[in-house]
Amino acid sequence: MSIQEFYYVMTDLWDQLALTESAKLKACGAYIERREQQRLVQFLTALRSDFEGLRGSIMHRSPLPFVDSVVNELLAEEIRLQSYSEKSILSALNPSILAVSSKQFSNHHHKPYTKVGFDECSFCKQKSHWKAQCPKLRQQNQA
Repeated sequence: MSIQEFYYVMTDLWDQLALTESAKLKACGAYIERREQQRLVQFLTALRSDFEGLRGSIMHRSPLPFVDSVVNELLAEEIRLQSYSEKSILSALNPSILAVSSKQFSNHHHKPYTKVGFDECSFCKQKSHWKAQCPKLRQQNQA
């Protein structure tokens, strides 16, 4: 259940409970403040353990915020956790490492990558030597 769905369920319950309150209680500011604090605690303690860090930071605030103001923080955290979870799943499905050199080793960096054979030079595309022994590359570097 998402944070938004859980919030709707809880507000429905709280609204039903509020119908049982007497008019005198509804007029008492101290009672309303206490009721809101209880709602916040109920809401936070019923959250999944994924929200433990944020729950702790909210519970240590003084004064305690209202549930309505906390919901936006929880929604943002839920999105962050979903994003993190999706990234973990993607990286588990496709483990790869991107390594990029900060130096350019040749003037042919603008050419698209083409696959070369095992015994083929990646610079001049001739067989019988590799790029490290390429005579054409040596001539170009000496010039």
